[in-house]
Amino acid sequence: MVGNRYSKQSREVCAPKLLTTAFFIVKTMNFKQGDILIRKTEAGEQTLWLSERLVIEVCEIGESYFRKVGRVNYKKTIRPCDLAKAKEFMPDSGKSWRWAKTQGQFYYCLSNIPNRAPQNYRARFGDAQTLLTQYEQAMAERKETNLETAFKHYLNKAYPQYLEYYTKVDVTRRVALAKACAVLDFCLDNLDTYGGTENALYKDLSPILSKMELQYIPHNYQRLKEKVEILRTTDHCIVDLIDLPRTGNKNAEQYTDQEVFSWVMQLRAMGLNNSNEFIIRYVWELCERFGKEKPSRRWFGQNIFELPKTKYLTAEKRFGYGSRKAQMYSGYIPFKNAVCAGDCWEIDASRVNLIAHQTVDEKGNKAERFLFAIVVRDVHSGDILGYDIAYAENKQAYMRALRMAVEYTGYLPYSLTADRFPGHNTEEIKELFARLEALGVQLNITHEPNGKAKVERWFGTFQSVTLMGNKYYYGEGVQSRRLSAHRSAEFLAEVKKEAKTEGFDYLKAYNEIENLIEGWRNTPYCTYSRKYANITETPKELHEKAMKNNVIDVNPARISMLFHRKKEITLKNNGLIRTEIDKVEFYYQLSVDDFDIIANYTGKKVVMTFDVLSSNTVYLWEAHGNLLVPLCEAQLFEQIQRHGPTAELGRLSEARARENELQRRKEAELQRLTALADENLLMGAYSEKQAYNATEEAFLKSQESNHIARGAEPLKKAVGSEYFTEELDASNLTRLQF
Repeated sequence: MVGNRYSKQSREVCAPKLLTTAFFIVKTMNFKQGDILIRKTEAGEQTLWLSERLVIEVCEIGESYFRKVGRVNYKKTIRPCDLAKAKEFMPDSGKSWRWAKTQGQFYYCLSNIPNRAPQNYRARFGDAQTLLTQYEQAMAERKETNLETAFKHYLNKAYPQYLEYYTKVDVTRRVALAKACAVLDFCLDNLDTYGGTENALYKDLSPILSKMELQYIPHNYQRLKEKVEILRTTDHCIVDLIDLPRTGNKNAEQYTDQEVFSWVMQLRAMGLNNSNEFIIRYVWELCERFGKEKPSRRWFGQNIFELPKTKYLTAEKRFGYGSRKAQMYSGYIPFKNAVCAGDCWEIDASRVNLIAHQTVDEKGNKAERFLFAIVVRDVHSGDILGYDIAYAENKQAYMRALRMAVEYTGYLPYSLTADRFPGHNTEEIKELFARLEALGVQLNITHEPNGKAKVERWFGTFQSVTLMGNKYYYGEGVQSRRLSAHRSAEFLAEVKKEAKTEGFDYLKAYNEIENLIEGWRNTPYCTYSRKYANITETPKELHEKAMKNNVIDVNPARISMLFHRKKEITLKNNGLIRTEIDKVEFYYQLSVDDFDIIANYTGKKVVMTFDVLSSNTVYLWEAHGNLLVPLCEAQLFEQIQRHGPTAELGRLSEARARENELQRRKEAELQRLTALADENLLMGAYSEKQAYNATEEAFLKSQESNHIARGAEPLKKAVGSEYFTEELDASNLTRLQF
């Protein structure tokens, strides 16, 4: 039958023998101290060696067999050269009854005990590990049993002699204190005679003390040893070390006084953030100065330092409001994300953690410098709408980043959040902010990082997601505690060496940062964020798809008014503007359709805004404080060549036609303004008398008829009438005439 090694008859015959043998082993296995040795070979293997006494007892073999046969035959199987090297333990030849003689006793290796039927000597010992475990348990039980019995006997005999020292306590505590004294007495009497290491007695006695639940004596073997060592090394007696807990301790009673408590609380609440030990020493000095007893060191921790209330009350003053260590003790208000794109923009700057590149400073010396990134982030989509890369965060960099965002989107946000960056209080930035507010943008200037948390958090995400894969990245800030925050100094040294060889300069560093930012803008959120694992769009795509219900649309003129250079000029020459931009001469010309602007502002100061990168169009504005009122635009006018074969006669004709049209409009406007006036009245003595009198008479009749039609009295003539000059009503005359 498959799987059945023995027949039914053989199983019936063998089973009783196996049961008998197993019963025999359990019944006769009688371990004694030193019956088993553990030996490790040079290869690290562990072998068990059984004493001759144990082998004779279990295998029922006479001692003479080993003396005359077993050891003699095994010795013959070993080569003479190996036998000469052998000391206490015989080399392993693979034969039976490998033996050793150590400490005056013979031992036999368990692996070399023969297992031939019918004796089956090896099988009587069972598994090696089980045999070793049984031996260790037997030794531990025997040792513990002997120690526990001796200890209990000593305890009951010795403790009554200590009762007389504890007459001031009740009977129950009196007995417990006396037994604690007896424990120390037992240790002193048996420490020198107890076998094993110097800690053996304490370690073996510790579980017995816990089992008996003895009071007023430490159950930990190290604490127990400390008390015994005090008795052995000093002149203290046992009853000096055993007493009720906290006897004579007056600290709690002494420091109900709030003055010392107030000292410690004031020191803990200071921004100096002194250590606990410094505060303890300082308070002790104050106690000496004012004649107070010193509180114990533990009193400070139990009553002040370790209390949650102390940490809650002093954390913000100790570590600083909004700091990392005080954060859990501060509250915050949760906010929702922006609903639409453009509801809020946040602008901030941070150094890009790429290795320094080679450049030349202002004095022409070689230097290594880092670059900063000033970014404008849309709160709703998270997209970086504008950015600028510069050596420092200043007003020009912030204006360039904001200009890029406005030009890219074509609108102004509903609100803009910024911090007090370098240059925030300059006239240029004040004018920019005033004009933004005039256009409807709500400005939020914050001095806290949490005030613009979205863009602050983005810099950390940018480092861990995008910069992490760049070989020039040197790691996060020095305060970062992430395991992957910093790269090794050896690696950075190699990278710097490679960068120097590759010519890693300003241009390459600039392009590297620009590519990294654009790469992040085109990275889907789900590739790195578990929070947004279901969002497969990139920040750029989210901004393009998002609703923009609350934004303020802008045209090129408004963009020029906000961000372009400004120059004050005097308008003249029929709207022809001659100006210099970065030491280059340019001509700009107003259109004929802007005749009203030319007529009303010629000879007046106006503000011209222009873009140095695109000089085709400039815009004219009228200044009203920090605000600008739009007038018109002017187009670039290139000078006309009228000499030689390349003469531009067509352009010359167009320019003359413009001048003629302006002259025609000028005369027409003058004619319109002077059409109601009569030249004969204006010319006075230089006109004919008859024509002048007729004109004056017509004018007076017209005045009189208009006056009577309004219900007023007729005008009185002063000359030739019955009124004298002093009787004239001057006020009435003035009122009627004007």
